[in-house]
Amino acid sequence: MQIVYHAAHSADAQLVHGLLAQEGIRAFVFGAALEAGAGLLPVGGAVRLEVADQDAERARQIIEAWQETEIPPGPDDDEGDRPTDELDDGDETPADTAGYVEDANLYRPIGQRKPRRHGAGAGVIVLCLAIGAALGATATAFALRPGVSEQPADYDADGIADERLIFEGQTLVRIEADRNTDSQTDQVSHYDPRGLVTEVEEDQDFNGVRETVTTFRDGQFTGLTTDYSGDGAPERQQTALRGVLRTEEWFDPQGRVIKRDHWTGGRLTSGEIDSDGDGALDTQRQYDERHEVRTARRLPAP
Repeated sequence: MQIVYHAAHSADAQLVHGLLAQEGIRAFVFGAALEAGAGLLPVGGAVRLEVADQDAERARQIIEAWQETEIPPGPDDDEGDRPTDELDDGDETPADTAGYVEDANLYRPIGQRKPRRHGAGAGVIVLCLAIGAALGATATAFALRPGVSEQPADYDADGIADERLIFEGQTLVRIEADRNTDSQTDQVSHYDPRGLVTEVEEDQDFNGVRETVTTFRDGQFTGLTTDYSGDGAPERQQTALRGVLRTEEWFDPQGRVIKRDHWTGGRLTSGEIDSDGDGALDTQRQYDERHEVRTARRLPAP
């Protein structure tokens, strides 16, 4: 990656970003978050555009050509719009002064000036300015909203995308993966603005249904649910603390817990099961280091 443009602000960066996109060059904007955090403080040069090494030279040429483009003169750029007559003392005054009436308030003290009968009041002007500012802010936010783009990745060069990286603006929000090369998405990973994974949906039996959902907080594993039947009620559920598994539960079709395992330090240590299928946990087990049942005892009836 190479820096090809230092922008005055994020709007300037988005303008050049669009210019390069029209020429088929993918550019990335960096530093916009710094500008947002700085508020009114100047951060000139902090917002920049970067492109891939192979696109850098052509991108600089496009930007240089754009910067050298001359802006055609507007209708207000010509001089001499108002004819003047020169007086004997060298002063100039508008030629169309006939019928001019001097404002009666011109030489009055501010506190003694009379209100005008016509024209918008200060309150109306302030209201119009406020409405204009709100509309301008809305239009700017709409114009600068991040667009959605997709970047395929074919790791084994078989012509089928193994992953699709989904971006909103320059932020990665989702990765869709095809792990068994059947052209079907069987894993979807979601990311927060920091680039940390928040949730992973998986089709672990490759039947076209993503039955397993794993959740994360600050990038650490927090839990897992599996719905094999697809009825919205999970058959298996795991919970974790600081990324380490703590409990695992299995449910029957009625939603009753029929097996519960307890984990300590990453090891299965104990658990309870429903041995007779009546929907009540009736047997407690202790496990050894290899997760083999070491002891088992009946629990008292509830």
